[in-house]
Amino acid sequence: MFKTIFCIIVLGIIAASGGIAYHLYQVKEQNIAELSKFEKNVPLNTDLGNVLVIYYSLSGHTKDIAMQIQEKTNADIYEIKTEKVYSSPSVYLESKKELTSKRYPELKKDFMPTIENYDTVFVGGPVWWYTMAPALYSFLNKTDFKNVRVAPFSTQGSNFGSFFEDFGKKAQNADILPHESFNNVDSSFGDEVSNKINTWLNSLSRPEQVQEVE
Repeated sequence: MFKTIFCIIVLGIIAASGGIAYHLYQVKEQNIAELSKFEKNVPLNTDLGNVLVIYYSLSGHTKDIAMQIQEKTNADIYEIKTEKVYSSPSVYLESKKELTSKRYPELKKDFMPTIENYDTVFVGGPVWWYTMAPALYSFLNKTDFKNVRVAPFSTQGSNFGSFFEDFGKKAQNADILPHESFNNVDSSFGDEVSNKINTWLNSLSRPEQVQEVE
């Protein structure tokens, strides 16, 4: 009897491991296919005015995208920080509890630039449990965008879930622009990711700039 149970457990572990490996393989292939669209160099050709980049990042993926946007647009940048310190692997359980209860973490009261002084504001964060990380909910609950153009972006393993739908519901008085999502990939895709960002930024040109070009 014990041997039977042991064999079942072992087979279950093998099956689970195989399933995870197959999922990771699928994600890798999807990333290759998606980023292959951005192999050709895309020049940056846009004027977004005075730009602010706001982001929350725990592992560094969102920070990397935020810093690239900041550099490409000569933007000011602001990092959302929580009072509490998340640690792995408890962060998964803690964040799930916060999202379910809607009791989001307190944010550090760092100086933040005045949003209405900017023409375009980028706001980004990671996807946790197929939605925004709790810290982003905390920030949006306390922020009025005062009809400023806001472009949201996400970083994730493979699926952004309801991130942008939830962002749209929470971004108070924002003139929301087309969003973009970025899967977490290694540095070998650096050029493709940069071209993808440029393509997105080019699509966000202000109406007055488009008229001038025409």
